[in-house]
Amino acid sequence: MKIAVFHRLNFGDTELRLNEEAVKQGIELTWIKYKELKVENEKILWGKVDIKDFDGWYFRAVGSELEWSKLLQLYSIKHHITIVDDYLADQGPLRRFKSVMSWQLLEAGINYAKTSFVRNFTDLKQELTGWEFPVIIKLSAGGRHGMGTFFLNTSDELTRLKEKLAQGDELGRVVQKGFLIQEYIPNDGDFRVMTVGYKCVGGFKRKPKVEKMVLNLSEGRSEGLEEVPVDVAEEAEKAARVLGVEIAGTDLVRSKKDGKIYVIEVNEAPQFKVFEKRTGLNIAGEILKYCSNKFQNAK
Repeated sequence: MKIAVFHRLNFGDTELRLNEEAVKQGIELTWIKYKELKVENEKILWGKVDIKDFDGWYFRAVGSELEWSKLLQLYSIKHHITIVDDYLADQGPLRRFKSVMSWQLLEAGINYAKTSFVRNFTDLKQELTGWEFPVIIKLSAGGRHGMGTFFLNTSDELTRLKEKLAQGDELGRVVQKGFLIQEYIPNDGDFRVMTVGYKCVGGFKRKPKVEKMVLNLSEGRSEGLEEVPVDVAEEAEKAARVLGVEIAGTDLVRSKKDGKIYVIEVNEAPQFKVFEKRTGLNIAGEILKYCSNKFQNAK
């Protein structure tokens, strides 16, 4: 089994774990960065290798590589190449924007916080005049490790948010393609649930933490769950299936107001180092086993 893994940045722990499990399962993984690809007439090549010759493609990340993702989508359709995640084969890379994600979840009846989408900071400021604080603000284009998510306790913090955004991302780039405004849901900690092939394989719960402007959802004390609550697992599975995200790390909370489970975020190709540590589960192995079976059955 030969699997191409498309990625944008290096994540040492993720690559190490997947490579370790690939050896155990007899899978040949080839890590390919988008910038290493080229189009030659009607072929997409990695060096001299035509990438249609792999048994399947696994997208570990898309990020800002929308052009390459679209080209790869078209190539996979033309040559009947099976890929993970499903949404890239069907809806294409634009589905990853948080505004599109929120629309699909709400349309499907998934429990999701009250949400608005605006294009720029001026519109954001105007829209928030009708909101009750605190609120959550997210960059629609996303951000690594929760760095595109912000908690505003009062409207006075908008000035600080504008200054923070002007500093850019972790690479110093100013990337603003719209803002998602979400109602803050009071809770006693959030759940992180991992689904592989739309099935819950485990989860852990993070304790409440001091709210600050930049919310990093990987922070806070956490504990593995021997058993994920049924309603939490079901909501995570439904959300992943609605979005076509086969390998997902979903964040959810139980509202203190109505006791319902709400989906906060569905993360494509999530990092799993902390997850494996907290739960003792072999997530890398589960991912490769799922990919291998899907690619094999598609032949």
